Amino acid sequence: MLLLHGDLYVRILAAVLFIIAGATDYLDGWYARKYNLVTKLGKILDPIADKIILISCFFVLSSLTHLDVYSFWWVIPIFLREVLITIIRFVFLSKEKPLVVASSLSGKAKTTIQFMTLSLAYLIFMFRNYGNIQPLFWIEFILYALLIASLLLTVQSGWSFFSKNWKYL
Repeated sequence: MLLLHGDLYVRILAAVLFIIAGATDYLDGWYARKYNLVTKLGKILDPIADKIILISCFFVLSSLTHLDVYSFWWVIPIFLREVLITIIRFVFLSKEKPLVVASSLSGKAKTTIQFMTLSLAYLIFMFRNYGNIQPLFWIEFILYALLIASLLLTVQSGWSFFSKNWKYL
């Protein structure tokens, strides 16, 4: 909501909070792996936290269509994949013998690319809204390349998740 209804300083605060969320997400995972502190709860909660942050940011930025950053339709496949995989993870946890499925490398790559996509989209939003600056063509080109990479990794990592875990359903 900071993004939709704030002035310049509130929107800068929103950007800082997003950067902190992305950085701490990376750091807590790195720390847990380095010091062998990975837990089942962490394997469950970390991907859910990522999904909440990313999906909400994708929807908020896409709702600013009057700024023509990117369309709402880019978000639908990402949203569907995240919801389906989260539901399936909860189904696995509710079984008699609970199964915790950790994030795969392709899922982590997808999340990283999505964070990069949102960061660049937000930068373009801020340029257009406050600087009255039209970003250079190549910056927008990079945004659309990241959006396409996000979608491709979303589909690929979703397919990988389903093909590896279908037998457990």
